[in-house]
Amino acid sequence: MVVIRAGSAADAAQIAAVQREGWFAAYDGIIPGEIIDRVTAPDDGARVRQSFRTRPWQRMIVAVPDGEDAGIVGYASFGPETDVLSAPWPHPLSPDGEEGRVAELYALYVRPAGAGYSSITLWVLRDNRRARRFYELAGFTPDGATNVLTRLGGVLELRYRRSLEP
Repeated sequence: MVVIRAGSAADAAQIAAVQREGWFAAYDGIIPGEIIDRVTAPDDGARVRQSFRTRPWQRMIVAVPDGEDAGIVGYASFGPETDVLSAPWPHPLSPDGEEGRVAELYALYVRPAGAGYSSITLWVLRDNRRARRFYELAGFTPDGATNVLTRLGGVLELRYRRSLEP
């Protein structure tokens, strides 16, 4: 079981480690390794702590195994939309972000080592077209399994699966 809780500056070193591992796993072959190494170089969480200080609007959640002392296994950061198109880093909030009309998912990373799983499954309501499209764009496909949620009025959910193999 994984527990999701608010992240804080005290989690910075572990968040930075998850980010580094995630970047090497996700961007290998897309971004040169030496660049990934440079931009995610171990710094005991200094970059993440700076982000907490300079981006007060940013929210972060972390995933930790329940009952274990394994530390953070994943994190997400989010907040108001930023203006990445017309301003250098650090990006200011966009007008829609400032007005609270548009949110942005800034980062979502999970330790790639996980527990050695070769694939992952999830369940999604058949009629939740927006979520199904999101998962399909992320490489998940329905594997044919279905489940009727009788306690929720008999709605049907579909199982989606995705390989975790490189």
